Amino acid sequence: LKTGLKTGLKTGLKTMSDSDSYEMNEDEEEYDFEYSDDDASNTSDIDSENSYYNAKGSRDDSLSAGIAAFLAVIKTEESGEKTVWGFKSLKQLIKCYYKQEDFKEMVEIYKKLLGYISCSAVTQNISEKGINSILDRLSNEKKNQGLLHSIYNETLAFFSSGATKNERLWFKCSLKLGQLLLDVDDNVRFQKVINTLLDKSQDGSQGTAHMMEIYALQIQMYGKTRDTKKLKDLYAKALSVQNNVPHPRTLGIIHDCGGKTYMQAQQWKEAKDAFFISFKSFDEAGDHSRLRVLRYLLLASMLHSSAINPLDSPEARPYKDAAEIQVMTRLVSAFHGNRIKEFETILKRNEGGVMDDKFIRGYLEELRMSVRKKVAIKIIEGFERVSFGWLSGELCDISEEEVERLLVLLILEGRISGQIDQVKKYLTITPPPPPPP
Repeated sequence: LKTGLKTGLKTGLKTMSDSDSYEMNEDEEEYDFEYSDDDASNTSDIDSENSYYNAKGSRDDSLSAGIAAFLAVIKTEESGEKTVWGFKSLKQLIKCYYKQEDFKEMVEIYKKLLGYISCSAVTQNISEKGINSILDRLSNEKKNQGLLHSIYNETLAFFSSGATKNERLWFKCSLKLGQLLLDVDDNVRFQKVINTLLDKSQDGSQGTAHMMEIYALQIQMYGKTRDTKKLKDLYAKALSVQNNVPHPRTLGIIHDCGGKTYMQAQQWKEAKDAFFISFKSFDEAGDHSRLRVLRYLLLASMLHSSAINPLDSPEARPYKDAAEIQVMTRLVSAFHGNRIKEFETILKRNEGGVMDDKFIRGYLEELRMSVRKKVAIKIIEGFERVSFGWLSGELCDISEEEVERLLVLLILEGRISGQIDQVKKYLTITPPPPPPP
């Protein structure tokens, strides 16, 4: 009888689609339950299950009716055995109150949810999935910081010690609290959270697993304060972490820091490689930072004078026509096509606000020098002698002093061979040696 009822519920009531407004993952329906002979005698469990699915049906028709129905499930279990269906009902109530923006009642229901965990009404696997889905959904909440603080503090207190101690959930919640404090620039409390995380990481089994996440939080903080020495040290520490598979967003943050560190040292190739890893990681995580980092990747590629266009890679190609990338796409196209006048026009007009990005603007002179070198090498091919004045015109009317400095750099870098006459202001190109017979 129970098996048939269970099948009917799963194939019938469950097919009613939940509204898109219930954005927290409906992961509780993923749990599989095996029924034994002992279960057959547990009619209260069956009653709770039936009531739960009926409540979901009511919720789809009317939010207030759904709330009343889920509360009825909880009330039934208050004087008897608590079941997984009560736990699920509490999760649904949290979603309903969240939709109603009744955050005070939502916190109270969340406390009751934790109570179900403390009395072992659900398995650790189910409780972790439930708490994780709530924390993940609320991490995007920007309107009510007080709600986040309340939920995080309740969670940390509950899982920090005693019979309900759970290091995985404690670390995850602490990291989310740290991100919240970082986003609102509460640096004093943020540092306290970081210190606690670092202390716990020394004596807890979960510490090493979260070191890269801790470093990623610190990197974001020192990125705001522009403490380049700290950023460099943290990047090195993050790369030294062994046997750790962090979230893609964490990798994106860390390698974004690495790219900027290499850029500061003018290690363009290393910067390009780090930004590429960061871009792929943000893309995998579905993080909007991917387009910002893609712009930095294109910048580093041009500074490296790479012949390979990153936009031709399978990972970047889908974003080639994205509105935020189109100007950089044209800039890269002009760069690879040696169209220096078009290149300079884009920069001077600040098309698409590309120069509004402080990081890109900080490398403007290096970027101009990179394209000038590339174009200069191309246009002097086949000549025995070229004047500074002629080169000046070909390079968008830069001064003859800038032309001389450019040629000196190219000679020192071994990219051209020749002699400069500073009095007559021309370059005599030394032809390459003939190939061996």
